[in-house]
Amino acid sequence: MARSANLLATAVSRISSAYLQHHSHVRHASCRLLCGNRCFNSTTITSLSYGPLKTLSDEYNQLVKNRTLIFDQDQERVVKKFTRLQGAMNEYDHNLLLQQLKVIADYEDAKKQAHDNSTQVKETSDDPPPLSITVPIPRGIYLYGDVGTGKSLLMKMFYNSSPLKKRRLHFHSLLQDIHSRIFELNKEILTKHGRSFHVDTSKDRNPIIRIAQQLSTEVTLLCIDEFQVTDVADAMILSQLFGELWRRGVVVVATSNRPPKDLYEDGLNRSYFLPFIDLLERYCLVLSLGTHHEADEAKKSIDYRRVKSGVDETGAKKAHGHYYFLTSQGNESMVLLDRLFDDVQKSTSCPDKLQMSQKELSGNSGHHLTLQVKFQRNITISRYHSNIIARFNFEELCTTDLGSSDYQAIANNFQVVMIENIPQLTLKYPDRARRFITLIDELYESGCCLICSADAVPDNLFIGKVDSKTNRVIDTNDGNNDTKDLLAVDVAQSQGMAVSELASVKELSFAFRRAASRLLEMCSKPWWVEKGVTPSVDR
Repeated sequence: MARSANLLATAVSRISSAYLQHHSHVRHASCRLLCGNRCFNSTTITSLSYGPLKTLSDEYNQLVKNRTLIFDQDQERVVKKFTRLQGAMNEYDHNLLLQQLKVIADYEDAKKQAHDNSTQVKETSDDPPPLSITVPIPRGIYLYGDVGTGKSLLMKMFYNSSPLKKRRLHFHSLLQDIHSRIFELNKEILTKHGRSFHVDTSKDRNPIIRIAQQLSTEVTLLCIDEFQVTDVADAMILSQLFGELWRRGVVVVATSNRPPKDLYEDGLNRSYFLPFIDLLERYCLVLSLGTHHEADEAKKSIDYRRVKSGVDETGAKKAHGHYYFLTSQGNESMVLLDRLFDDVQKSTSCPDKLQMSQKELSGNSGHHLTLQVKFQRNITISRYHSNIIARFNFEELCTTDLGSSDYQAIANNFQVVMIENIPQLTLKYPDRARRFITLIDELYESGCCLICSADAVPDNLFIGKVDSKTNRVIDTNDGNNDTKDLLAVDVAQSQGMAVSELASVKELSFAFRRAASRLLEMCSKPWWVEKGVTPSVDR
């Protein structure tokens, strides 16, 4: 009993210390957040450690004034929300919150240990109450909307303005990191505890909870681009992961093409995922940017990638926007690709990409390049020049067993990527369409320039959508005049596709527009000039 009393006394002492530390440290009434209907009021953006900071609204207005950006009323509205969050983040003491959580955990552990060591422990009024969390947690932002409306741009501006511990990554990269950490933790648990035939649900043995605890000590701000949920396993992982991250005070900012209520729509066992949506709407302010009216062209949001690329309307075949996107077939197209492949490596240097060894630099001498990929995998590249340009055909990249980590390795090593013989892509065969879209996402995130030859221009490259009422794939080929000739496929039963894949296929129909928009920009001359790649061969 004496040892138990000492444990409780130690915990109480630490609780009192934390209270004193908190009340002497946090004296800022200008930033107020309330759990539930959270709000924050801030008139001046300041930081305890960094002093006065330039607000995001100031930066946005300056970019508009300099004509770097086109003024957009919807963007201005979102920027104001980000500016308020910026003020709250600069007043936020995440470390103190983690200290308070640790004090509570230590107290509960000490109380449990005292109970286990005594057969006559009774709850009395003398037992100290556990410490309540007194640090206000800023509410993050979930920003969704149509493609090319500036979601990623605004999130990146906010991310760059934050002086806190932070991380920004694409959703594919987040999943890679989670699965990599799960793999390592499971190895550690297996080594330490051996194989067990019973399920241990304790937090100490739950790899997802432990990963969230790790991340909460590494970052205060987590920014995720292109948030999406297409797989039941990932849905269950995300529910646990973000629940613990939010409990531990990590502020999440995410962009997506879909509102929270539509995430993992029609997915297998979606009812288990619904509590995550409730948490998301509680811990993140949900904002929309632009609107999408598929039936009314006049009401569609502006796709600023198309504006920047010189393409003003859907289906327009303007050379400025399709500068390095070739749709002609035969020898003429192949000759131009060969000329571009040779010319780019002579006129371009890429100091920002990973440096290669002298052996790897000899791409014209018949040497194959082997790139290291996560999970002890490799990818071999046969056609490349130094770390400047790599050349592939569509079959190599999108019909083999490759994924986001492989594409990320390519994007991190090369400034220019050439892809030949891209067919029209349909929801009937979702695997290769999904791989191609993931490839485009990874290349875009790394700022790669792109050269493509394909069967159709980007606006006509992706075919099909899912009817929300019947859950049937409608496969329409705009290249044919008979637009009423619909190939309806029951995605739950046809071609061996399980019901569990329906959410993934539906997500693809939204991803098609994003991929087409990014293709236009990465193949446009303005994008190449911006990235400092200027081949002498002119279209």
